[in-house]
Amino acid sequence: MKTLLIPVDFSATSDNAVNFAIEWTKAYGYDRIILLKTFYDTVFDHIVVSAEYAPVSPHYMAREREQATDRLEDISREISLKTRGVNVIAMVSEAPLLRAIMEVIREESPELIVLGSDNFSYSSGSFIAGNLISIAKASPIRVLIVPATYQYQPVQNILVPCDYAALDSLNKVRALQIPPQWKNSKLLVFNVDPKERYLQPDEQLLAAEAHVHDRLRDYPHEIRYSNDKNIINGILNFIQENNIQLIISLPGKHSFLYYLTHKSISDAICRNAQEPVLILK
Repeated sequence: MKTLLIPVDFSATSDNAVNFAIEWTKAYGYDRIILLKTFYDTVFDHIVVSAEYAPVSPHYMAREREQATDRLEDISREISLKTRGVNVIAMVSEAPLLRAIMEVIREESPELIVLGSDNFSYSSGSFIAGNLISIAKASPIRVLIVPATYQYQPVQNILVPCDYAALDSLNKVRALQIPPQWKNSKLLVFNVDPKERYLQPDEQLLAAEAHVHDRLRDYPHEIRYSNDKNIINGILNFIQENNIQLIISLPGKHSFLYYLTHKSISDAICRNAQEPVLILK
């Protein structure tokens, strides 16, 4: 069964990701949605922040779990009403978030994880958003990151940031098996070239462009450039100036994700990107 996994924490950002996933499910023909809520406790969860650090009552913790379980069931019913025929499963776990996600991936074989993300101007206090990068890096399956408040839109233009030093990663796009819903969509392969070699392309650049065209020959696509001195800024500025509904992050050392996780997380996707990002594996 074509399965989508949504970790939830009942924050506004998480709820928005659920609403986005409902529309994505209907658009792309998923058969099953798994909602995952972890009840993992650290030692600090059992302590009231006060001068005495009084232990939290077990009855209070039990009531909190019961309320969370009821909320999870309410969300499941809401999804079922909006996605006729889709099997909705609510799962709870006592494991830490990342371990719980990995266990569900191993046991249920979902194709995609949907995660909500806060940004620079808004924070819902989402626990999942706070662990976004660690989940995206560790996940063996594709991850779709949905910015807070972003509402689903049909995909017309897809941005593929690409470093010419890692062109083989474009094979991941071919392996994506672009759905028929994207048959009229356009892949915009985007390269940040501060030296402006693209203005007078040499043989190496022409060979790289030929490689792009060969890898993506089955899909409508264009190659675009920016002379921005900063990779992240170049990508984000291009997104603002063009009608983009989805960003595809290629895997590997030279990928967009590499810059997000090794350069400046706070100034990249978690804070600035206003469009969904699909991270390939």
